[in-house]
Amino acid sequence: MSELTIRPAGTARERRRFIDLARPIYAADPCWIPPLLADLEPFLDPRRGVFFDGGEAELLVAWRGDRPVGRISAQISRRHLAQYADGKGFFGFFECEDDPATARALFAAAEAWLRARGCSQVEGPYGFGIYDEIGLLVDGFDSAPYVMNIHNPRYYEALVEGAGYRKAVDWYAYRITAEAASQRWPARLKQLRDRVVRRQGLTLRNPDMRRFREEAALVKKLFNSAWSPNYGHLPLTDREFDRLAAGLRRLIIPELTFIAEVGGKPVGFALSVYDVNPLVRQIDGRLWPLGWYTLLRGIKRQRHLRLLLMGVIEAYQGRGYEIVFSTEVAERGLRAGFTECELSNVVETNEPMLRSASYLPAERYKTYRIYRKELA
Repeated sequence: MSELTIRPAGTARERRRFIDLARPIYAADPCWIPPLLADLEPFLDPRRGVFFDGGEAELLVAWRGDRPVGRISAQISRRHLAQYADGKGFFGFFECEDDPATARALFAAAEAWLRARGCSQVEGPYGFGIYDEIGLLVDGFDSAPYVMNIHNPRYYEALVEGAGYRKAVDWYAYRITAEAASQRWPARLKQLRDRVVRRQGLTLRNPDMRRFREEAALVKKLFNSAWSPNYGHLPLTDREFDRLAAGLRRLIIPELTFIAEVGGKPVGFALSVYDVNPLVRQIDGRLWPLGWYTLLRGIKRQRHLRLLLMGVIEAYQGRGYEIVFSTEVAERGLRAGFTECELSNVVETNEPMLRSASYLPAERYKTYRIYRKELA
């Protein structure tokens, strides 16, 4: 067997090889969705990527002779360290052949890079931050991920844990199918929703997509307040939010996206998007030359939706608004002809959201795990 070496991917050509390394690993996996190259390439580029405004990263590739067999990123967020002062660095973009020695070599190289920059612990996978695609899939391998979620082989769990990593926290994805909803939609849901709406004086409105910039700015303000108590939260910068908004603008389902108001004051939001992953698979992650046309033409034909984000500002939390949001999205979506709705991702420490999901005819069908390791 050829000698294993770990080398950084610092040039545009090397970063492209870093991206393409995943393809042979998933060649026989029908659930894998290739990344959108037009989005991922600039995201990984230190000159263009929004993460690099407040962080640094090293992309590492494992080579066996002249064949790439694994990859990983090591990254530091200066904004995270300033807010939490926990000495934490991160890893992400992990892909690897089914070989523990290769995985250990990748993690050792990432950890050495982080240790040299003063980190005392490492957590991941994140790519690159808490609001990018996160976690290692440890349950739910029999179906493709929804948009902006990940998929990986079953053996990754053993590789990561074999390198000394242990669970930090789990995130859950819930699924509601039209069939399940038709058979067991709880009558008490309408009662709970109506009670919250009546007692709180809550009204829901759809966003005005003709005023997208103004509505997006409002959602950003609500998001940064609503998510401030959540695991690993960092307020989104203008550039981070602009990238997210630009990527989601065509995916948003306006009639299933809500801004909640009390007495005319915006206090929360729920954001629903079309699951376009079947289209991304169809174009093999390539927008050019004609992938963009396939994507744009097919978006509104998709019959799966993802409730991607919801939040309530701190002063109004704990009042049951999550039940109103999730019920409205699921009920209206299924009534509009969507056949499946995913609610994701819900961190296991978010009791209000877990409670809301328990009221719905939803199954918890995927688990994404964040791992942590102390650096001696």
